[in-house]
Amino acid sequence: MTIKKILLGNLLLVLPFLSFAQEKTSSGTFSVSPAFELLRSTHSNLFYAPSIKVNYLFTNGLEPGFGLEYATTSIHHDNGYVLYKLKFLPVYGNLKYNFKTTKKIRPYVETSLGISFNKYDIAEDPTPEIKSKVSEKGFYVYTGFGAKYGITPKLNTFLAVGLKGYKMSTNDLDINPHGLSFMLGFTFL
Repeated sequence: MTIKKILLGNLLLVLPFLSFAQEKTSSGTFSVSPAFELLRSTHSNLFYAPSIKVNYLFTNGLEPGFGLEYATTSIHHDNGYVLYKLKFLPVYGNLKYNFKTTKKIRPYVETSLGISFNKYDIAEDPTPEIKSKVSEKGFYVYTGFGAKYGITPKLNTFLAVGLKGYKMSTNDLDINPHGLSFMLGFTFL
């Protein structure tokens, strides 16, 4: 793990305490959710990603917001290519719906749409030593469900699972890392 990843992960955990303290009002409240995400792609490799979301929780359970993620993996095989040093930076709008419950565990559904800024080195499978650099944008998509557990009135932990794609396209020959996503994090109110 590089120093850059460690610093980014620690920043995501400390940021809510430094800059987003909000008082709860009767109409709603802001929340900040740092998390660690793991994508198991359909090509059987793992993408690791710290992420952060800022949402506004309405009293009716809707929670619109925005988020940022930084996903990486060292190697990925896709459509006859070998991809090296993959780095994806999706910026997205997020919408959650929290189901009403009186329990400490509160289920929710969530979707995110946005743009992913992607960088990687690419080589063809027969000649993996001949690489070229790629920098592109893609349509980012996530949909899933999860559950929050209230630790204190202003702190929740959550676990979520869903489907994610970093460059969704109708062209089946495009490089499109996608798969099953797992998320674990905290929500600070």
